[in-house]
Amino acid sequence: MSSTDEEDKQAQQYAMQLVSSSVLPMALKAATVLGVLEIIHRAGSGALISPSQIASQLPNLTNPNAPLILDRILRLLASHSILTCSLVTDHGNVVRLYGLAPVAKYFIRNNDGASLSPMLEFSHDKAITDMW
Repeated sequence: MSSTDEEDKQAQQYAMQLVSSSVLPMALKAATVLGVLEIIHRAGSGALISPSQIASQLPNLTNPNAPLILDRILRLLASHSILTCSLVTDHGNVVRLYGLAPVAKYFIRNNDGASLSPMLEFSHDKAITDMW
């Protein structure tokens, strides 16, 4: 098995682990429902974008704190290697830029192959979690 195949297998196993875990999957669910991963994916391969850039592409955005709230979710996902995070300085302010880590491809809708997003959303749907 080549190193790329092995990395892909490990990423796929990690994706399945993420589907079956609570806080992390709920944050990932929020990102998938909002289409955050697709927004980053559309920015291009290897793209890094800010929470403000992502928030500007969300439909029906009314909360002025959306970029800050989104940044918290993205930091959690980056801390679990679902996203990448880089710090840059913009006019004296430190800004976090996010990109897709290898495992993220399993949660992007309409990407090559099947997406685990519907399974994630079903597993952590209110009707399902209320049964517990």
